[in-house]
Amino acid sequence: MTRKNTGVMQLALAALLLAGCTKVEPLETTAIPQSSPTPAKTDQAVIADTVSRGAVGVNPLAWANPSTGSVGVIEEIGVDPESSCRAFVTTQRTLEGETRFKGLACPSGDSDWKLGPAR
Repeated sequence: MTRKNTGVMQLALAALLLAGCTKVEPLETTAIPQSSPTPAKTDQAVIADTVSRGAVGVNPLAWANPSTGSVGVIEEIGVDPESSCRAFVTTQRTLEGETRFKGLACPSGDSDWKLGPAR
């Protein structure tokens, strides 16, 4: 066999081998149960949750809400003498700017806390 014929034979053999690699078979997948997306939280819910987990005192505690892009720092957490709520001071930076305010976070009966009226 000549060198030219050997090259042609090798090329033909490679083509036959590669032809077997191009066979398309159906892809088998298992059904993945879809979990419901986590509902977006409001800034107020994130602040109340952060206050509920924070220690009473003047210990800066950062919070962030990935749903809205807002961030802030809870500067102070105190105990409200008239209820089981916690008084707090926080900053809130949104796309509109930064504000600083006082508020009250109160247990809502379930595991969540909610912002109450500031005193």
